[in-house]
Amino acid sequence: MKAKPLAIGAAVVAIVALGVSDLRNKDANALERAHDRAGLQVDCSTDKIDGSKWGACRYKNGAPASAWLERDGAWVAANGNAHKVVERLARAQDLAGLPRLERATSSPPAMPAALFER
Repeated sequence: MKAKPLAIGAAVVAIVALGVSDLRNKDANALERAHDRAGLQVDCSTDKIDGSKWGACRYKNGAPASAWLERDGAWVAANGNAHKVVERLARAQDLAGLPRLERATSSPPAMPAALFER
């Protein structure tokens, strides 16, 4: 009799923990969803460097993939791999639920060297 309430309680705790984790990592998760829609499997993280929010995505084997700078509510491509993601998504049909990814034609971001060192 006691096992059922314990199992339900454990499930509720797990769901809440996943929800909190998703909220804390919402930008990284959004970048991962965009890459997935572009046909790439990556793990992303975000970090503040010199007062700016940067996104770094790595391929599943750990190799650096794309770099992004958050600017005016969008993620701006900061390296060649990020530009390829923007190109692939330009051909995608459904972009619902994805962050705004773009290229900067004037003043492109310069990726900090420390971005992929973390």
